[in-house]
Amino acid sequence: MKKVILTLAAVLCCTSLFTSCKKDSSGSDTPSTSTPAYVVMTVKIPCTANMLDYTNMSISYEAGNEKNTETVTSSSWSKEFKVKLPGTISVSRAVTLRKDKTIPAEESFSYTKGYSVSWKFQDENGKDVKNGGSDGINNNTSGKGAKVQEIIEQGKLNLSLNYAFDKDGKLQK
Repeated sequence: MKKVILTLAAVLCCTSLFTSCKKDSSGSDTPSTSTPAYVVMTVKIPCTANMLDYTNMSISYEAGNEKNTETVTSSSWSKEFKVKLPGTISVSRAVTLRKDKTIPAEESFSYTKGYSVSWKFQDENGKDVKNGGSDGINNNTSGKGAKVQEIIEQGKLNLSLNYAFDKDGKLQK
C-alpha cells in the first residue's frame, strides 16, 4: 500500500510539471493564446534620385485610427502600421511635377512604380503569433524626359495600396 501511495504522489508531482501558463504583462498567469488580435504591416515605397529632383511626392495613409499625409524626402519611404483585427490599411503615393523644374526632353530619367509590403500577426499582448504574407513589385525603369513627364502628368506614377483583414487575419480581396 505504501508503494501505491508513493507511486501516486510521484505521478501527481510529474504531471504538475507539464502544466504551464505564461505570465501576461500584469504578472498574472494566463493561458497561452495563438489567436491573432492585430496585424502589423510594413510598407516600403522607393523612389529614384530623378524623382526626388523633379517631382513632389506625398504618401497618404489610413490605418486604424491613424490618418496622415507625409512628403517624401528620401529615396525610400517606409512605415510600420499596427491595426486591430478586423482592420484595413490604405496607402497612396501621389507624384506631381515640380513647378520650378523642367525635365529636359532628351535626358534619361529613371523612375519606379515599385513597393513592398509584408505583414505578421500579434496577440493581445503584442507577441508574434502567426506569420503573414508579402506583396509588392520591383519596377524600376527609365525613359526620355519628355515621355516620363507625360507619364507623370497622366498620374501613372501614382500608387494606391489597400489591404483589409477579417477578424481571423485572413486577407480580404
